This record gives sequence, C-alpha cells and structure tokens, in this order.
Amino acid sequence: MNFTSPLFLFAFLPVTLTVYGIVGEKWRPWVFTLSSLAFCLWAGPLLFPVFLLSTLVNYFLGKRLQKDREKNNPTRQRLVGGIIFNLALMLGFKLLVAYGPDWVSALKNAWPGSGFARLEPYLLKSIALPVGISFYSFQAVAYLLDIAAGRSPAADSLLYFTEYMSAFPKIVAGPITRYRQVFGQLGGRKFDLNRAGEGARRFILGLAKKAIIADRLSLMVDHGVFDQAMPNLSAPNAWLVLLCYTLQIYFDFSGYSDMAIGLGQIFGLQLPENFNYPYQAKSISEFWRRWHMTLSGWFREVVFYPLERKRAGGNRWLNQYTNVLIVFFLTGLWHGVTINFLIWGVLHGMAICIENSPAGKVLRKLPGVIQHAWALIIVMIGWVFFRSNSPAFAIGFLQNLIGLNPPAGTTPYSILYPPTASLWAILILGVVFSFPAANLISEIVQQATGIRKNWLQTLFSLILLAVSLILVAGSTFQPYIYGNF
Repeated sequence: MNFTSPLFLFAFLPVTLTVYGIVGEKWRPWVFTLSSLAFCLWAGPLLFPVFLLSTLVNYFLGKRLQKDREKNNPTRQRLVGGIIFNLALMLGFKLLVAYGPDWVSALKNAWPGSGFARLEPYLLKSIALPVGISFYSFQAVAYLLDIAAGRSPAADSLLYFTEYMSAFPKIVAGPITRYRQVFGQLGGRKFDLNRAGEGARRFILGLAKKAIIADRLSLMVDHGVFDQAMPNLSAPNAWLVLLCYTLQIYFDFSGYSDMAIGLGQIFGLQLPENFNYPYQAKSISEFWRRWHMTLSGWFREVVFYPLERKRAGGNRWLNQYTNVLIVFFLTGLWHGVTINFLIWGVLHGMAICIENSPAGKVLRKLPGVIQHAWALIIVMIGWVFFRSNSPAFAIGFLQNLIGLNPPAGTTPYSILYPPTASLWAILILGVVFSFPAANLISEIVQQATGIRKNWLQTLFSLILLAVSLILVAGSTFQPYIYGNF
C-alpha cells in the first residue's frame, strides 16, 4: 500500500482516522497499532512474519538488557547478539534480493531435468525485501544501544513497542525514529484538531512533491534510460536525465518524509525531520547534515563517534579519514549490497576527507558559488552510480556527460521520453522549490492580495490537493525510491 494510492487515500486513511477519532484514549493505541499491522501485512503478506519476529525478539531482548543494567550485570554479550540479529536479518534479505535471481538460475541450470524450472517463476516472485526492513532494523539497533547505555528505558508494554515499530507513517521509508524520541507519546493520546490540521497540510505538501514533481520527472528517468546495457545519450540529453533524477529522488524522498511527518502529527506522534534543503549545501559534509538527517545522525552516533573515541584512545589503525570512509562504506551498504551503492558511499566519504584536509581549507576560502558547485557536482556524480545498473553503465553515463561517448544513433522514445513543455515547467518548479523559496513566494502573494497567512496556506493546500489527486487518478503507480531499501 502506497501513500499516493487510491486505496490508502480513500479507504485506509479515512477509515483509520474516523475510528481513531471516535474511540476513547484507552483504545487509540489498539486502533493505531492494528491499523499499522494491517498496513504492513498488505504491503508484504509473505514476509510479514519477519517483521513480527523482529518486533518480538527486540522487545524481550530490550527488557532483558534493562534488567541486566539495573542489576549491574554484563550487557555486552546480549547487546552484541541483538545487534548481530538485526543486521544479519537486514543484510541477509538484501543479499537475497541482490543475488537471489542468479542463484535460482544457477540451480535451474544445474538440475535441468528436475522440474526446478517450473518452480523458478514462483521463487523469483517470492524474492523481495520485507517492507521497511532497513529502517526498523536500524531503529531496533539504536533501541538496544540506548537501553544498554541508559539513555532510554525498555518498553514495558508489547503493545506500545509494536506501535513504535509498526507505525504506518514511517514503516516504509522512515524517518528513522529513535525510541527515546517518541516513547512518551506512545499509548493513549488526545486527538488535537489543530495539530491534525497542521499535519494534514504537511501531508498534502508531501503528496504534491511526489505527484506533481517526482512522478512527472520519473517519466524521463525511468522510461528505459537506465535499463540498457550501456547508455546511448548525447551530452545534453545525459545532463537532462541527470538533472531530472537529481530532482526526482529529492522530491520523492522528501515528499514521503513530509507525508510521514504529517500523518504522525494527525495521529499525535511527533516524528523527526529528515530534510532541510540539501541542494543548497556548500559542502558534502553540509549536504549530509541536510539529506536523510535521521540516517546520517544514526551513523554519527552509532558508528562515527565510537570510532573517534577509539582513535582518541590511541588506536593506531584509526584516523579521522579512515573513520569517515568506514561510515560511508557502511552507508552505501545500508542502501544495497551491490558495487554501485558502495562506490556511491565511498565517493561521498572521499569528498568529506578532501574537505577535512588542507585542500578543504583552500576550498572554504573560495567564493560561495564555487563551493556550491563543488557540492552539487559530487552529489550528481554520486547519483549516477546510485541509479545505474552497473559500474560500467555509470562510467559510460559519465562519459556521455562530457561528450566522450557519443550516442550510436538517435535515442528512441521507448528509452528517452520526449521533453515536453510540461516537463520543462516541472523542472523549473523542481529547481525553484528545492531551495527555500516557498516562504518568500507566500509573503509576496500575501502582500499582493492581503489574504491572511493561515487562509492563504489553507487555500494553497486545497489547490495542491486537487491537482495531486487528479494526477494520481490519471497516472500509473509510482513506488517510492526509498521504499526499495
């Protein structure tokens, strides 16, 4: 089930919200949790038991860790076991999705007469990631670490812990939410109409980002360009596709985060912010303080700071550069166990190492426009590897960008969607609103019309909602990019 699907918009959300608003505070955790479990079950019925297993193991392990800490018993062994369980669960499925089809084909070829070929379609169809596994696995690891360190109490209610783990606004693609951030909000909550109104406006904004901008740009990016063995694009077309993807992934993911945060507000949960206009960053370090902030914050606290403490303690194998590279290697691995994601992660890590070196001091003295260009170029080169199907394709695409690999012939429309006037309009909107222009435009309109700010926000939200629903109804399903992680 997708936030932009008619099933969610016109059935699941209205029914859940109506029941949630009618019942008393005592029953709201049950309504919200059961609705979240139904959402997870619908999204992946075959792999739903994986989520239940993860929830139960981490709940009981968290209670055991707290008892050990209160009695001053060693917690290291159980903590390490819990971390291994969560990471192995996540990486195991990522390996299965990345290489499972090859393994199935190899088995079919090894036993050609065994009837295995008849099972192949069913096996391939069953190879999938459990919905949200990368996000709730990292939440579970942080949960156990916080209990062991005394930063957070263990959940004393399986219902409340399941509510935390399964909350449908964040289960598919975050934001990665720490238990310590929300445990005081779990359980019975009052239904605040004003807060729900603010959440609805935030949800509509995210829906518009997804339906109006990201899904329109996907026609250019996902129409077949990256499904080839090698790119066949002229330099202008390659730049156009890359610009479209740069904007698509931002509006797709930040749009989902806006919808998730808005839904959380509607149901009384304050989820953490995940984006802060990352494309206005003047360095890769700043980019990661603005992009997927809950993931970068997780890696800083769970991986980077402990490595830095080891370095300060005299570990001769570690320095700040190696620690940065380790973090970004793992960041790439979190996204997928393929060479392209690892290259993408290490590229960002190397850029940050450069920024922390003497060369970075020179870079910071240059005009702001050059610093901004440096950050955008690194980010866009990274997106080439992130989106490409192989390193060879990515290198060929980069060659196309600078005219070193001219196309063999005219690219057919079946691969490259024809750029239309509407596409150029969406591109302009994407560029403008990837920077903090909305408030400025709102102030200009408010001064020109004299309409009060809250009325203007409501009117603008209604217009966005109408346009988004028309586009959703008239287009094919477009999954979230980060829903695949």
